[in-house]
Parts: sequence; structure tokens; C-alpha cells
Amino acid sequence: MFNNRLQFKNYLVIILISCLVFYTFPAKAHHGGEGGLGGGAGIAGPIVTIPAYALPKGSKFVSFITNYINADDFSNGKLSQLGRRGEDYDIVENTLSPSLTFGLGITNKLSFSAQIPYTFKYGIRTTGGTPQVNSQGNAIGVGDINFFSLYEFIHSEKYDFHAALLSGLKIPSGVAQDRNRQGGLFKAEHQPGTGSWDPQIGLAFSKHLGIFHIDSNGMYRFSTKGVQNTILGDVISYNLAVSYLIGTKESFIDKIFPSHIGKKKLDWHLIAEANGSWVEKPKVRDQREENEGGTLIYLSPGIRAIANKKWIANLSVGLPAVHNLNGRRQTPNVRVIFGITRVF
Repeated sequence: MFNNRLQFKNYLVIILISCLVFYTFPAKAHHGGEGGLGGGAGIAGPIVTIPAYALPKGSKFVSFITNYINADDFSNGKLSQLGRRGEDYDIVENTLSPSLTFGLGITNKLSFSAQIPYTFKYGIRTTGGTPQVNSQGNAIGVGDINFFSLYEFIHSEKYDFHAALLSGLKIPSGVAQDRNRQGGLFKAEHQPGTGSWDPQIGLAFSKHLGIFHIDSNGMYRFSTKGVQNTILGDVISYNLAVSYLIGTKESFIDKIFPSHIGKKKLDWHLIAEANGSWVEKPKVRDQREENEGGTLIYLSPGIRAIANKKWIANLSVGLPAVHNLNGRRQTPNVRVIFGITRVF
């Protein structure tokens, strides 16, 4: 498929960048998203999963990413019933998180990115442990800045296998004093910012198998005390992805997607992912929140389009396949991640 080594390297740069921009820190109580850094071996790469490839030295990009989650909408009647039982329960109907990401290949083995999110949490309602349902409105503001690095410590051309060390840090730079309609502060888990310093560490592995590429990663985030004397809970995230570059075979699927629009050359990738996370129960003033945290796994088909190796568009749609959430935690209906990237 690749006529020479230079063409292969050009593909590598594009795919690594398109995966890097989707990295975000795992969400508070499953209200946000995860993402990826790295990319497939110039053949195809995941969107959410973090592959084990560093960006080539000197590669740069800027990206706009939007992460949307729609969750189960509990009626006021159901919330009131929970309140009569003395349960302090709250819901967020929709979460929208656009963000701006910058990335750089420091060396051929080390990549770095920084992401600035802006969070919209719509339709926050709470019982407060009473039958009365309080409509608190929307929590909106700048979120915490995320820094992320990837160091590729295994690069085997013989076996086409790669492994990388992942690390990151979320700093308390976001809005953490947003107020509701009643004039009080939103709970810590609903604030755009956390007020905490949360480090992260993990591993990523990648392997090329014929026309497919396999990527996987695992990450652990350590949650520290933030606003309102709250620890939002540690997070374990784990991902597996299979990617396919359209055009490698003369199949029915390959003929569906155009290779050119006008004078613009297009490359298309099909992606299938499983994205899972476990979130520890938050601790508020040394008391565990029983209706928060748990395990959630998305099945996430996705597609990528690359125009003239300068513009990249990604779309991932996540459907919850496994949800073992604590207490009466809301189950997401769908997660949609979309992004546009410009490579320089």
C-alpha cells in the first residue's frame, strides 16, 4: 500500500496527531470522556484508546474537540420518591465539553499535549434528601487544564510491536465556585473545575496484524482533595481498539467512501473500540457517596477522514454495553465525541 518509507512516515504523523487530540482525563462519576494519545502505525489508529506511538519530533497540531453525553432523565416524580426515603440524589441530564488541545512531538520517543476544556452541565436537579425536587439550572465554565505525556520505550520493527509509558496531570485551573439558581454552590462533582491536583499513570500497547491494527491501554488516576472538602474518587480506565484503513483492498466497503472531493485527497479509517472505566465512590467530608461511581463500558464505533494530510475529522459514538454503577447512579444513553484538527 505504501510506495516508500517517506509516505509511511507521513501517514504516521497524521494518525498519531488525530489520536493524540482526543485525550482527556477520565470523568467525574462517568459524566465526561476519555481519549487517546498516539496512533496506529501509519495504517489506522483509534480515537479514544491510547496507542503506544510517540509523535515524530517536531510534529505540531491544534484541535477543537467536543464530547457530549446524554444520560437517563429521571422524572421529578421518581426523584421525589427517592427524596422521601431520605436519599440525597441528583442528576445531570446532558453534559457538553468542548475543548482546545495543543500537541508537540518533543523527540521521536516523547510526546506532549495540553488541553483546555469548557464544560456545560445541563439540567441539574437534586432532592437534598427531601421530597422536594430542586431544579438548580446549568453549571457552566472553564474546566481544569490537562497535561499529558507519552514515552515509547519499546519499538520493535521486527515484530511490529510497540509499548509506551503514559503519564499526566490535571491542575486545579477551572471554575470551582459556580452557583445554582438558588444562589448556592453547585456540588463539587458538578463544578466545571475540581480544585484538585490529579496525577495519572499507565501503559499502552500496539500491534499491527495484516490489514488491522490493535491498540490497548490502561490508566490509573489518583484523585486528591479538592473544593468543598471533596475527593471525587480514583479512576481506572481501560481501552481496546481495532482499526482498518479503507482502501487497502478492493472490497465493497472500500468503494463506498470517495478518495477525492474536488482536488482534495481523502483517507478514511474505520474504528471499533471498547472503552471502560471504574470510578471510586467520591468522599465528601470523609463520607462516601453511595450513589456515585462504579463500572461503565462503552462499545464505540468510529470513523476518521483526513483531507490532504492537513485537516482531520474524527467521530466516535459510544453506547453503554456494561453498566454496573453504584446505588441509583444514572446510566448514560449515548456518548458522542467529535473533533477537527489542523496539522502544521
